[in-house]
Amino acid sequence: MRNNKYAVSFRIGFQSSLEYRFNFFLSLISAVFPMIVHYYIWTAVYASAGEQQVFGYTYHEMIMYTILAAVISKLVLTHMEYAIAEDIKSGGLNKYIIQPITYFGFRISSYLGQRLIHFATSLIIILVLTFALNNSFNLHTSKERILVFCLSLILSIILSFLISYSICAFAFWLSEISYFFVVTSLLIQIMSGGMFPLEIFGEKLQLLFRFLPFHYLIYFPVNLLNGRIDGPMVWQGLAGQAIWILLLLVICRLVWKQGMKRYLGLGG
Repeated sequence: MRNNKYAVSFRIGFQSSLEYRFNFFLSLISAVFPMIVHYYIWTAVYASAGEQQVFGYTYHEMIMYTILAAVISKLVLTHMEYAIAEDIKSGGLNKYIIQPITYFGFRISSYLGQRLIHFATSLIIILVLTFALNNSFNLHTSKERILVFCLSLILSIILSFLISYSICAFAFWLSEISYFFVVTSLLIQIMSGGMFPLEIFGEKLQLLFRFLPFHYLIYFPVNLLNGRIDGPMVWQGLAGQAIWILLLLVICRLVWKQGMKRYLGLGG
């Protein structure tokens, strides 16, 4: 019975993505402008550097990273913080307290349903871009690497949800949460490698970022696809994603349990 409710939640999320699929396409189109800006920036950087590699990337690898990171970030980053915070502030959690369905279960089921069509669309775009870039830059991406990349991308989507869900718990303690979400969203975008490869921050910061879950969202899948992550590092990265998913499940449970003690349930 409970499983049926989560299946319904999944279907609701999937139907929602169909209704608002144009918004997702617009968000993908909006990524084109940053791609163009980054293209000219890195072209100028490599031209002035006079070297074949900058931060350990060749020019072609850097352009490929920039393009793929822009598309993947649109898929992986959730942007659902405000909806959950509104449920907390307005008493929207009340109905989940009295009904035989958990708020976490509803949210992750509907989120995965919503991401299904986005995943398929983004994957097609990514594969087309990868094929085009491989032909242009004389690179090679094997079918096996693409399959492992798909698995990594699925784990990134789940991991991103858990990070956002745990951050949303701050709405139980903060009266004004919107500025907090703006700051955390920017930090996650940077630490995940969504703007630049993490190598540009130097060895010390890069080492710090590797102890955090954020680089598994964008940096790891992109470098997995373009071939910079290879051999045992591939499986270590996938294991790292899985471990962080398990850890964040525990963290989400703990912070929301404490947050619910402060929940007033006004409105709803």
